[in-house]
Amino acid sequence: SDGKDKKKQRKSKPVPTDYVCQACKNKCQPAHWIYDCPNKITMKGVNQVSKRFKGLHDPDEKKIFVSGLPFDANRKFVEGLFVTCGKMIHCKLLTFSDTGRCKGQAYVTFDSLESAKKALALNGTTIENDAGDKEKKKETSGSKRKELRLKVSKVLNRVSTKQGSR
Repeated sequence: SDGKDKKKQRKSKPVPTDYVCQACKNKCQPAHWIYDCPNKITMKGVNQVSKRFKGLHDPDEKKIFVSGLPFDANRKFVEGLFVTCGKMIHCKLLTFSDTGRCKGQAYVTFDSLESAKKALALNGTTIENDAGDKEKKKETSGSKRKELRLKVSKVLNRVSTKQGSR
């Protein structure tokens, strides 16, 4: 009964004679592993950005946000839209988690600031949606293809986005 109150003792491998504790440089005796060292300083999350601060800093100027894409869009389709702007380095299509289908939005990163500015100039352009071709063949009426209007904007940091949504 008294044994349950005490912490379970950790079984540890024996410390080799040539092992040097990085916290105390073997000044503390007996020989010990670094996780047992009394001089060890623990700093949690040193190598990671705290979730609280993610998105607070200004994003890359060469990165843009695109919405108004068709649901069947892929990377090659987005590259085709911005081929006149310059070289696209990265394209992240936002997808639905259950189906994997595109939400019609993407983050695009260009190689230069000039390319990103040219892409921002495409805001408001219309593109034709070819997704409904199967349905249109069944319909006999001369309905026009649905045109999608692109919205191209700079990527905002989290603080600007929250202030803008209020």
